[in-house]
Amino acid sequence: MLNLDAYKGVKIIETIENYSIVKNELVIDKHNANFCSESYIIEDKEFWYKVTNNQNEFWNKKFSFYHFVVSDWVARVPGLFWTEYSAEIRKHSEQDIAIKSKDWIVFHPPGKSKKVLGGIGTIHLPPNDEGKRLISITSSCNASVGIPILIFPEVYDLLNLKQGDVVDIEEAKWQQMDIPWAKRFASTERVPRGYLIIDSIDQIRISRNENVPVLYHPFSIMEYQSKDALLYDFVYLSLDSKVKNQRREIETFFNDYAKQENRNGSYLINPDITNPTFETQYISPADMQRPSEKAKLDLIFQRIRNTSFNHTTLDELIHVLPYYYNSSVSISALSQRIGISPAFLADDNAASMSAQLINLCIKKNKTEELIDRMIVEHPIIFRN
Repeated sequence: MLNLDAYKGVKIIETIENYSIVKNELVIDKHNANFCSESYIIEDKEFWYKVTNNQNEFWNKKFSFYHFVVSDWVARVPGLFWTEYSAEIRKHSEQDIAIKSKDWIVFHPPGKSKKVLGGIGTIHLPPNDEGKRLISITSSCNASVGIPILIFPEVYDLLNLKQGDVVDIEEAKWQQMDIPWAKRFASTERVPRGYLIIDSIDQIRISRNENVPVLYHPFSIMEYQSKDALLYDFVYLSLDSKVKNQRREIETFFNDYAKQENRNGSYLINPDITNPTFETQYISPADMQRPSEKAKLDLIFQRIRNTSFNHTTLDELIHVLPYYYNSSVSISALSQRIGISPAFLADDNAASMSAQLINLCIKKNKTEELIDRMIVEHPIIFRN
């Protein structure tokens, strides 16, 4: 089994890489006219099951939605929540809980990380230069599990659309985004990166007069101290859209959480790219794109690797890998899938070839890809 720290390190690196490619350049494909209409969708899960299990079949097809709730916030990786391995990772134990009452739970940092690893976490994006907005719709009143929609300014403004509005949508095309998720991670490789296109007022209507509460989850990555160790964990806040002074709630929570238990924490990325609410090293993906930041990001990645992929993790890998990949053929195939040519491996028994592959991953900074691929292919490897 592999412990939480190993997979947490993988997903922190993946999150930073995918955060850095979030763009405001929203491209509409006007050339592909092969539209095919699907039946009405009434649940988030129903939609994600369709488009995740057979991604290529559903690009450029049209979907209709009945009674979905609008959120200004979009899931960090839309659809990740609904994968099988995410459901396993979200499970928490009593030791993950810091405070528990009848109505709410506060998690220790590792407990919060489990939730974000499993698909909880949202970001707020500004409109692009043309006024187009990326927001989301959800049948569950939960932005972390919802579906991203790209809505044109003339539609958004005419409806005076607000977070919590209940809408019906007719014939919205599911389109692929121009940049895929970071390709080297198997866990996001299997989640389609797309959005629904709403470019006409005829496609959407507010179906109920009432505005309903919707949950969203601003999140970040915290670097902090625990005793003599430098650690990394995800942090998020569950917030109801009906709460008053939401920006102040977000700012207060993240600032206080970083100071609790003498953590002396600081945050790497900001979830509200439109109007940042608390101090972070990077306030938008554009900050990461500057040439001067590459060396700094490489240092951050190396610190995360040193923290997450320590001797204990490597010892676990040496035992776990040949158990699940127990032949030269399966190990060679695994090596190929993470971008390492099997020609670098000397043909031998599974234990020997596993050690060779792990050593190559360390040298090539591919340990995170190896662990991610193994957990996606064998979720039972992860020790919750």
